[in-house]
Amino acid sequence: MAFKHSIISRLTLLFFFSFLLSGMASPPLHVGGLAPDFELENREGKLFKSSDLKNKTVILNFWATWCVPCIKEMPELIKAYASFKDNDVEIIAINFAEARSKVEEFVDTHQLKFPVLLDTYGDVAQDYRVRSLPVTYFISADGILRDSVFGGITQELIQNKLKQLDQAVIK
Repeated sequence: MAFKHSIISRLTLLFFFSFLLSGMASPPLHVGGLAPDFELENREGKLFKSSDLKNKTVILNFWATWCVPCIKEMPELIKAYASFKDNDVEIIAINFAEARSKVEEFVDTHQLKFPVLLDTYGDVAQDYRVRSLPVTYFISADGILRDSVFGGITQELIQNKLKQLDQAVIK
């Protein structure tokens, strides 16, 4: 069984790196531009539409179960979700190209309460020009991409970014 998981992990990494190389010519997303819309399945197989998040600030996190910084930041996202879930702030975690069973095991083990979506083929990651994991995008309630953080994130950093986002929207 360990051999099977080892092969799957290596294939996932190979897919990820080939995906990264294919998108190297794409410029990063423009801060201040519209965030790309998407539709993805959640863990239960139901369709989730980003258009349903209108009028909410969105923290969009791309991650994978094999990504060590992703694993380290999950407790921070959990704390942030508990702090902001009643304030029209939504945290959405998009898993990069892994099997539903692997994602479900991770979500159960880490007790994630925020929505976890499956980007099975990496299409949404490509639309967001993800080049490394983890990466977190901050999207204002009007659908504008306001900021991004490449690498691990903390609850304190999230709070600071949300304050900056409020100031940017008010001006």
